[in-house]
Amino acid sequence: MAERTALVTGATGTIGAAVVRRLAAGGYDIAIHHRGSPEAATALAEEVLHSGRRAAVVAAELTEVDLDRVVEGLLDEVAAGLGTPEVVVLNAAAQDLTPWSRLDSAAWDRIYAGVLRHTAVLLHAAAERMVSGGVLVVVGSIEGLRAAPEHSAYAVMKAATHHLVAAAAHELGPRGIRVVGVAPGLVERPGLAREWPQGYHRWVSASALGRTVAATEVAEVVAFLASAGAAAVTGVVLPVDAGWSAAPGW
Repeated sequence: MAERTALVTGATGTIGAAVVRRLAAGGYDIAIHHRGSPEAATALAEEVLHSGRRAAVVAAELTEVDLDRVVEGLLDEVAAGLGTPEVVVLNAAAQDLTPWSRLDSAAWDRIYAGVLRHTAVLLHAAAERMVSGGVLVVVGSIEGLRAAPEHSAYAVMKAATHHLVAAAAHELGPRGIRVVGVAPGLVERPGLAREWPQGYHRWVSASALGRTVAATEVAEVVAFLASAGAAAVTGVVLPVDAGWSAAPGW
């Protein structure tokens, strides 16, 4: 990868941090966005600096009502510190799991604001500043492909982000800007199997490779999609799920 600047939202989470490290290793200066984890963001920025790349930490609450102002301020801050990013990884999302019995309008509004609304607004605003060759990577979810009990609202919003990838790709393609997505499966983390033994076992049994997914594996796919090697790839969401989505449906 050429030396460029990338913005990663939700960068202190499991997937976000792995993406930051992978893109920095590939020659990107990184703008590290967080909502309320300054210590983690600063530590991640120090890792980037030690790798020989530049880093900037930017904080923003992306569920604000006045979201246009917040997003423009975020992008201005990134541009002032590192320049306009050529790659934007839209990873920030709240996984608000609400039982069907409590899925009222307020619950729908929360998940809309926490997933689709800021993803769409930031994608649009970032693209307005990009030149030809820019890449927007949306982090979706396998739940956008197949819903799970008590995950209805989250699954619907992730499915909408997948459609956003396709719609935006055709809007921005004439300007030479690509829009792509990844749909991670169950991402491994310490304690996951102990905390969710039945679900963990069901996942492992259903995946073609018989295992979960590492955050570093998701980051590798993000890096590929952002690279010149994927120059003809746009408008699609690639599952990174150890073959879970290939499981028979009967």
